[in-house]
Amino acid sequence: MFRNKKGAALLQVLLITVILAGMATMLLRASLSRSTAARHTRRTVSSQLLVNSCMAEVNTMWSLKSPQAFARDMNQCIMYCKSNDISSNCTAANSVKSHTCEIELNGVEYEVIAEFTEDLPTGDGGTKCELTYTIQSDYDVL
Repeated sequence: MFRNKKGAALLQVLLITVILAGMATMLLRASLSRSTAARHTRRTVSSQLLVNSCMAEVNTMWSLKSPQAFARDMNQCIMYCKSNDISSNCTAANSVKSHTCEIELNGVEYEVIAEFTEDLPTGDGGTKCELTYTIQSDYDVL
């Protein structure tokens, strides 16, 4: 079929090279997708750990309040009031809607901010409070 033996040998080498390159590419893609999935899972678990730690801190702070202060703060959707007067509503100047938790994880300091959003309307005409948690850090990787 081929009259030139050097050309036939070169074609065989090229075919084997293409097959090996294809196999290497498939193995590399499989390996990279596994490490990417593992990194994503690690970030998700670390983020949840940070949020849970801050949530425990916020729950502790709320459990130490008196029933009157708890009801006042929950009705106004605030974290706490700087004023010690429990009998009335907390003024806007004294109300604090967020709490910052500083948590160290793997030698990196993270700030988790627990913040009440604006009062959300409910179906029955009332309002409800929503507490959101945001992770902030100088580093991009958990």
